[in-house]
Amino acid sequence: MTISVSWTLSAFATEPDVFGTARSVSRHQAVYDDASGTLSCSLGRLPAKLSLEQVVERILCHDPRARISWANAKAQAAQVGFNQSAYLPELNGRIGTLGGNHRVEYDESPTRPGNGHRLSNSASLELGWTLMDFGRRGAALRNARQLLIAANATHDATLQSAFVQIAEAYYDALTAQRSLAVSVQITEWAAGNLEATNAKFKAGAVALSDRLQAQTAFTQANLRQIRDRGALRNALGVIALRMGLSPETPLQLVDDLAPLPDTDFVKTVDDLLAQARQEHPAIRAAHARFKAAQATVDENNAAGLPSLALTANLTHVQTQQSALFNGDLHQRDRSIGLQLSIPLFEGFGRTYQIRKAQAHVEASQAALDEVEQQVALALWANYQALTLETRSLRHTHELVEQSRQTLEVVQGRYHAGVGSMNELLNALTAYVSAEEQHIQTLSHWHTSRLRLAASLGGLGFWTL
Repeated sequence: MTISVSWTLSAFATEPDVFGTARSVSRHQAVYDDASGTLSCSLGRLPAKLSLEQVVERILCHDPRARISWANAKAQAAQVGFNQSAYLPELNGRIGTLGGNHRVEYDESPTRPGNGHRLSNSASLELGWTLMDFGRRGAALRNARQLLIAANATHDATLQSAFVQIAEAYYDALTAQRSLAVSVQITEWAAGNLEATNAKFKAGAVALSDRLQAQTAFTQANLRQIRDRGALRNALGVIALRMGLSPETPLQLVDDLAPLPDTDFVKTVDDLLAQARQEHPAIRAAHARFKAAQATVDENNAAGLPSLALTANLTHVQTQQSALFNGDLHQRDRSIGLQLSIPLFEGFGRTYQIRKAQAHVEASQAALDEVEQQVALALWANYQALTLETRSLRHTHELVEQSRQTLEVVQGRYHAGVGSMNELLNALTAYVSAEEQHIQTLSHWHTSRLRLAASLGGLGFWTL
């Protein structure tokens, strides 16, 4: 019967993060528990009115993609710690028990057979410490650190993508809110026109056709209001669901759909491209993966070189045995030495591993070039979109004011008995169209601004 137990000294370690790798994980997530380093969704009660920042915080807290990318970054940080541990010695302990019965027989001898038993207890400590490996551990550590940079950058890119989608949902709700406010105002005007037309019809001042046209305009205004109210309800329901709430949860938004005071803040395209190459997380991630692939080549090259290790052993064996084996035995062994390992032949496997790693370097370089091109194309498109919407803002605002004034003048003329119903309905239609254009331009301007910030790699709470 043999019983053996092995353990390592690290099994009794109490420090969960000896190398402090958890501190190297990106902390751009909106909500963290600083004590445990885990996500915390304790954001308190739902406020009466939600700002964009509060919506982003609550949605990010429930965004599965953000949690996945953050968990991947933590896993890669642990891999860095694992590679750092290769520089430390390994201490292993073993305890064993070996027992058995033995029978000794003698051929062609008058000596009687002998029976005996033996019970051996052993304990040993073994130390192994790699002193030199020609850069293999260093290359593996560089690989892990570059992949951690890539994981952090990927996490940042995931957050920025989520920021854009959340902001678009928020501005969709603001757009619906602004459209509903305009619809309510138009319904009030249509109701006033209908009331004035009814009074004129009863007095015989207008024909029945004017009264019917006024009724039609009022019905269309009510229909528009119903649709805009439904659009707002849908947009708020989407936000509630992404915050982990019921879509029936009543929500109110703090902001209104209005441009920032200063719209002249965009740099030249060349400056923006230079900034994106330095800051965009997708480019940083691709560049880090390229560096990691280069480190893998160095690691495979170093794996084919000799390594030198310090070894030490301390063993104590106590054997209890019968007189047949000359009584009990105590044995102590101590040893220390240097062990040189020289890879001589591995069936050409190392050669193909190096070729594979070199091919990954080429692929990583191509992937980096592709990401840079995609970022440049997205930056150019978002730059052009924001420039267009910025120029359109002033013109659509002027169009709204002009159509409003026209509508007020035509209403006054009609109530005074000078204008016609067709003229009034045309002015009302022009005003509705101007408001729709202005609202859409405002919505596109806000989303274009955030998309440009995302394409620069600088989107965050500071840009909201």
